[in-house]
Amino acid sequence: MGIKHKLMKAFIQRFGVSRVKGLIAKQRSLNEIPGILHPTPNSTTRFEIPLEMMNLLQERDDIEMRHMFPIRRLLSVIKNIHLSVDSISNNPLNPSTNASTDFLEELKEFAQSHGVGVIEFVKLPQDLIFHEFGALYDNAIILAMEMSKEKIDKAASQETMNMVFGTYDDLGKAANRIAEFLREHGYAAQADHPLGGLVLFPPLAQKAGIGWVGKHGLLITPKYGPRVRLAAVYTGIENLPFADSNDHGWIDEYCKICGLCIKQCPPQAILKGNVTHDTGRITNIKQQDCFEYFAQFYGCSICVKACPFSKAGDTYERLKAVTEKKR
Repeated sequence: MGIKHKLMKAFIQRFGVSRVKGLIAKQRSLNEIPGILHPTPNSTTRFEIPLEMMNLLQERDDIEMRHMFPIRRLLSVIKNIHLSVDSISNNPLNPSTNASTDFLEELKEFAQSHGVGVIEFVKLPQDLIFHEFGALYDNAIILAMEMSKEKIDKAASQETMNMVFGTYDDLGKAANRIAEFLREHGYAAQADHPLGGLVLFPPLAQKAGIGWVGKHGLLITPKYGPRVRLAAVYTGIENLPFADSNDHGWIDEYCKICGLCIKQCPPQAILKGNVTHDTGRITNIKQQDCFEYFAQFYGCSICVKACPFSKAGDTYERLKAVTEKKR
């Protein structure tokens, strides 16, 4: 057993499990808010990645972690998830429900000034809310932040993992700041952190027209490919310019003829065919196989590196042209 594994296991046993369980309990307490939007019978159960990783390391002698968690970033993530719940009490008592076009432009500029690469507006379907969690409003502002191509190209590595956690942290801070910005202008808001979100972000972002979910289960965007993390802010603003179309459906056709993520996945956890999970959700991922490798090797990210769309530049348009020629 390596020294990194021993150190992280000791940290998890002393500090990790109790912190994460407390955080999950706080998020679930949102269900006690009057008028909260609840999940539906068709909703899925959230896979508690940090908690399941800790349990895996404690219970399995054949599992060995090669990496170190970036502790400073991890603690900041925990702090900002707490803030996303605690700050709801700062919502105005009589919030405005309509916003001008000028204000929405100002909102986009504010988000971009905090590193958000893409911002769109979409109605939140309640069946995308995870079981046992809730959202204040179905008016959603969906946010995407780029992950460094240079660091993704080094996956799986400690450097890649540090960057991924850094992106989670930066986007979580941005979501909280956007929620506070809305409150300062008289609107009610609820931030939803990218790590341990209250809803299933990839299909919500697809519904918003930001991109399309690929075989690897990640949202593929025109500008960044799958090198993004997603978050949301729910708001009482009712006249947002909600997306009602998606021009990226051709990506599904391309994924069927590509298969690079399938070939390069180390645990062979990405399949050509569909997998129906216990929750009823359909993906192309063998979750346990993916997770066990993810838990041991720097959070992996090899499927992100392998995806041709990660090259960015004019890749999106070139691959679209190739796909259309094959029709």
